[in-house]
Amino acid sequence: MNEIKDRRAAFNAVIEQELKSGELVFPTSMQAAVKIRRALEAPDAGLSSVAKVINLEPLLSVKLLRMANSVFFNSSGVDVTDVQRALMRVGVNNARTLAFAVIGDQLASAAEFAPVWRLADQLWRHSLDVASLAYSIAVQVDYSVPDTVLLAGMVHDIGQFYLLSRVHDFPELLNEESELAEFILDWNWRVSQAVLTALGTPEQIMEALEEQNECSGIWPPHKLSDILFLANSAAGTPNPFSTVSLEELIAHRQQAFEGVDHETVNHLLDEARIRRAAAMAMLTA
Repeated sequence: MNEIKDRRAAFNAVIEQELKSGELVFPTSMQAAVKIRRALEAPDAGLSSVAKVINLEPLLSVKLLRMANSVFFNSSGVDVTDVQRALMRVGVNNARTLAFAVIGDQLASAAEFAPVWRLADQLWRHSLDVASLAYSIAVQVDYSVPDTVLLAGMVHDIGQFYLLSRVHDFPELLNEESELAEFILDWNWRVSQAVLTALGTPEQIMEALEEQNECSGIWPPHKLSDILFLANSAAGTPNPFSTVSLEELIAHRQQAFEGVDHETVNHLLDEARIRRAAAMAMLTA
């Protein structure tokens, strides 16, 4: 028992110090995300300067070209062959979302995650699931900026990725998976806030993520946090650290929308699941 307390205390101390100093120890791929984010959001940045930064990430460059030449964006049938023109075609918002998708994919297979690959892979697939479903719901209800919903879904559990990347320094925590899950859930939101702040995440998304486990009950859902709540409750791939069963998620959803006929809610979700292919193609271009 004392050993468990000691190793948790040691990990707690490291995370606490990193949050206090603001010097988060990012995996290499996350550092790339920070550079890309800064380039995409700099007010005086032109497309050429943004394209140069993206070109430094070969995988992102290839995927951006694939996205730009997909049926979804290439209505003219004329392919683009350089990053700058691809960026002009898909837009900065979609490029930013794709950057997070690529970084998440890299994170899930990075060396830092070797001891916890199964957990990281499931967390990554859960993020894709929630993001694509949330985007599809947003399209169904005519949400003003569905791209914002897509990005929010991609980063809704990002603190857990960060914590997983730090576990390799404390391998003893891997001896008991329930202990690791408890630790990650305890720290999740504080770490998520720090990581999202470092990545320059818009305040609208930050606020929605803080409220994503609650629901206003207003139908149809037009609040970003409500859409995330609905997508999380219907995602086919569960978060590996969640202590809530599928039955409990459904019950929670029914309780949140108790004033709405269940068939109405289920119909929206069924339609969103059909539409999600476009969003998934965008994320895994």
